[in-house]
Formats: sequence, C-alpha cells, structure tokens
Amino acid sequence: MLKRGYIILIAGGVLLVTGFVLSIFSVGSFAGQFMRENIVLSKTIVSPSEPVNVILQVNDTARPVSVALYSEVESANISLRESIQDPNGRIVNTNEFSKDFFTTFKPNTTGEYTLLISNLGPNDVNIDGIFGFIPFVGGDDQVNLSSLNSIVTGVIIFIVGIIALIAGIIIVILDRRREKRRPPLTR
Repeated sequence: MLKRGYIILIAGGVLLVTGFVLSIFSVGSFAGQFMRENIVLSKTIVSPSEPVNVILQVNDTARPVSVALYSEVESANISLRESIQDPNGRIVNTNEFSKDFFTTFKPNTTGEYTLLISNLGPNDVNIDGIFGFIPFVGGDDQVNLSSLNSIVTGVIIFIVGIIALIAGIIIVILDRRREKRRPPLTR
C-alpha cells in the first residue's frame, strides 16, 4: 500500500504534466489562430513615393478587424496615413499618425479588405504591425481575455502540481524520519 507522501507525489506529477501539456497546446492553438487570421508586418519600409498595400480576407463580419502599427521614428517630422478599402473599393477607415497607432473597425461585408499605408513625410519609415483579427479584442471593441483562459488554467494547474510535489517530498521525508525514530516492533 502506498503511503500518503508517495500518493501526493504521484498526484503532483500528474498535475504538473497535465498543466504543462494544456499550456503548450493552448499556446500553440492561440499562436496558430493568430498567425492564420492576421497579416504581420515586420520591418516593412514605407517610402514617400510608394504606399504599402496589405490584403486581408474577411469571412466573418461579426468580429472587428484591428490595425496596430508601430513606426521606428528617427526624425520628428514623420507623418503616416492608414486607409482601409472594403471589397467594393470604398474607404471605410482612414487616420493619420506619426509613431504608434491602433484602431478597430467593423467590416460590413465579407471579402478582401486592403490596408494602405502611405508615408506623407520626406524619408523612408520602418513599420511593424498587425492587420487582422486580434483574439483578445471582442466584438464590442473591448478587451476580452477569454481566449487566454485555457493558457491561464494550464499555468495554474502546473503551479499546483509543483506545490503538490514539494508537499509530497516534505511528507515523504517527515514519514521516513518518524519511522527511524520508532522502536522496532517485537512479538
């Protein structure tokens, strides 16, 4: 028959592995969904004479589309414009910005939406950003962290597993010390 310390060690090990596996699969699923549903701009150069066009296929009009852009500004006279065309060629969103920019809009129809980034200044600008469906931006344009629930749950189970392993080790050590102090049973 297993002693209580060993039972706690086994339970802790199971919780640790379960939390680790759940976290890894959840992060993988989250990252996969993020990469499938978004266009990532990385170190994209926007010249004054050539706008950058990025096309996003929208199949779900219930979710907002987000644009998050960051420009590495080396001079103070940077001016950029973002415009979004719907599948019919109409501009549905336009803004001017100089460094960081974030906006969302609700698509009216399915189809290809085009993000146009224009450099209104005299020098090339380096842009990083995302155009698409950010998983934690909800339909009401509010932050919605429910997509991260399984990741957080996995981390909590992992931590509980570590605590159970520590407790199990302590109980095994204490039980062994008690056994050594007991006088042997004689019949």
